[in-house]
Amino acid sequence: MILGIRNEDKSRWEKRVPLIPVHIKKLIESGVKVIVEPSEHRYIPDIEFKNAGAIVSKDINQANIIIGVKEIPKEKIEKNKVYMFFSHTIKGQEYNMPMLKTLLEKNCTLIDYELIKDEAGERLIFFGRFAGIAGMIETLYAAGQKYRMLGLKTPFEKVKRAYQYPSVAQAKKEIAEIGDEIRRYGIPEEILPLTIGITGYGHVSRGAWEILNLLPLEEITPGQLLKGYFEVKNNLIYKTVFRIYHFVKPLKEDFTFKHYYEHPDLYAPDFKKYIPKLSILVNGIYWDPRYPKLITLKDFRELWLKGENKLKVIGDITCDVNGSIELTVRDGDPEHGFLTYLPENNRFVDEIVPDGATDMVITILPSELPKDSSEYFSSVLIGLLKPVIQADYTVDFEKLTLPPEIKNAIICHKGELTPQYRYLENYLRN
Repeated sequence: MILGIRNEDKSRWEKRVPLIPVHIKKLIESGVKVIVEPSEHRYIPDIEFKNAGAIVSKDINQANIIIGVKEIPKEKIEKNKVYMFFSHTIKGQEYNMPMLKTLLEKNCTLIDYELIKDEAGERLIFFGRFAGIAGMIETLYAAGQKYRMLGLKTPFEKVKRAYQYPSVAQAKKEIAEIGDEIRRYGIPEEILPLTIGITGYGHVSRGAWEILNLLPLEEITPGQLLKGYFEVKNNLIYKTVFRIYHFVKPLKEDFTFKHYYEHPDLYAPDFKKYIPKLSILVNGIYWDPRYPKLITLKDFRELWLKGENKLKVIGDITCDVNGSIELTVRDGDPEHGFLTYLPENNRFVDEIVPDGATDMVITILPSELPKDSSEYFSSVLIGLLKPVIQADYTVDFEKLTLPPEIKNAIICHKGELTPQYRYLENYLRN
């Protein structure tokens, strides 16, 4: 069996790798041949893969199984291959339907990391924590720049871009120092109380908490935020975590998670009332078109023009274009990672400016922390690969011998959508 590791070519900013050399060496020692496609921008130099025993070659198509991090361009898809990567197709994402169609036409099998889950439905392999960490750093950076442009000097000016930190540990050290500065010298009265809201409580949101919790915080409930039941201090930041039942309301029955997930159409959005109370919002929820939106452009503009314009920065880590936050009208890489909505004339500019509300829209946040995120991901993936490598993919899907967590993550096999994902036919026809 030959395993190929492709060069990430979706963006020059994508420096991650699904397997690091120390784990590749273990595979090779177990009898697997590994071919690594060379890269000029990967954070690990090609020589380190060679030293681990891998073959570094532009021709990885002799491999039976080809793995990567992000989507593969449809032009590079080869016949009869097994591919493993984040495909971003399960919501019927229009921009990836041509790729999925090509995988089907070329008789391929696709295993999607996003769908590898345990019996409880919890994902087993993910970059979410690092998306949260990088997203929170980028959001604090945007806040520092925004307040500076408004003539307000804050310690957040010292926050760098996430990709400028050599490691998560270094980022945490420097942001903790900023926290100490806030404790000593405070923040300008003009932005008090400084309130930061985070939606969600999964891996992404918890990653954001890791950074935010380095600052002097007091956590308050959404109800306290709404009613102002807290003492305003200049050396304290108020953190509020919003769960689903805070930002949607049932139209008929009482809220239950089960009912909401099964009948999202029977719920209405209920987040608008919190917007005027927040200085910064970080969005970490899973969203698809079945669910109510968090912030609409209409609501945001109406509030802003009424003078309820405290919310100056949004960090949309989930970054669904025209999704839960309608200010996210595009996504971008770190070079084009911010846009600002100007409610007065209902338009957007592609940078941080003093007016309006700035939205962080970086879609490949973990790539800004390539070393830490790749090392973690590889440490999990190496434990999942053995049955993937040993399986016989010439048999029909029903006879394919794989652990259920892997088999349930197969979107298509031998050019056909598997039973669980046949709903994607509706998107492929469009």
